[in-house]
Amino acid sequence: MSRFLAQNFPPNSSAEDWVTGWAEINSRPEAEAPNHGMALWSGQDLVGVYAAIYSTRIIDGRREHFCNLAVWCVCAEFRASSVRMLRALLAQDGYHFTDLSPNPDVQRLNLRLGFRYLEPSWHLTLNLPWPTWPRRMTVSSEPEDVARALTGEPLRFYEDHRRCPWARHAVIETDTEACYVQWRFERRKRLRWFAAIQYVSDPVLFRAGWRHLSRHLGLRHQAVATLVDAHVAGGAVTPSMPLSGEPHRMFRSMTLRPDDIDYLYSEITAAP
Repeated sequence: MSRFLAQNFPPNSSAEDWVTGWAEINSRPEAEAPNHGMALWSGQDLVGVYAAIYSTRIIDGRREHFCNLAVWCVCAEFRASSVRMLRALLAQDGYHFTDLSPNPDVQRLNLRLGFRYLEPSWHLTLNLPWPTWPRRMTVSSEPEDVARALTGEPLRFYEDHRRCPWARHAVIETDTEACYVQWRFERRKRLRWFAAIQYVSDPVLFRAGWRHLSRHLGLRHQAVATLVDAHVAGGAVTPSMPLSGEPHRMFRSMTLRPDDIDYLYSEITAAP
């Protein structure tokens, strides 16, 4: 599967890149992954894959099982049969499903299959050297600082993603609280100057410490600007400019609300 994606799915990433990302996350015992997705064969030839990333999360005290529909790639002459892979994934009982980067054609198909939109609300902010008060709040992206500051589920999320080459990590700290932040570089107009926030463990602390983090991303990581999704951050950060035309994200669940869905354990954080 990794070799097929390396050969057929842009960008030009190696098979090792795919294994290091989503396959390694699926291999965790706590993921309880029944597979790595579905494959389409023509005789002995692999002609399509629908890669999936599995996770088990605690939501309102309950163990909830997720299947993220990560990457769908089928050779052109076999695309008439590609929906069979999607239906096979959705036929798995006991899972909530997410599809976080569907193209318009897939969105229309998903809607017919019971998916709903998360409707992310992206905002762009420049990473300026804001003045900060020393010792009241700190930001670090050093691995030892992130691991030391976190406990419980945020620490598990960090440990699960820390070997993914595309995931970046930071922690916002006060004397009594810590917020884990996961982000990655994103290209806009071929420029790799943008940081995109993918997860925050404490939205209130994240928004309170936003200028500290923005300063850190600019000075430490040379990110000119940051993209913040209000769905992830629990609201818009200040100052920022709202963006339009951003990718839709979708999920299918009989019991969970949009607020229960985040972007961890997905192609957003774990794939090239």
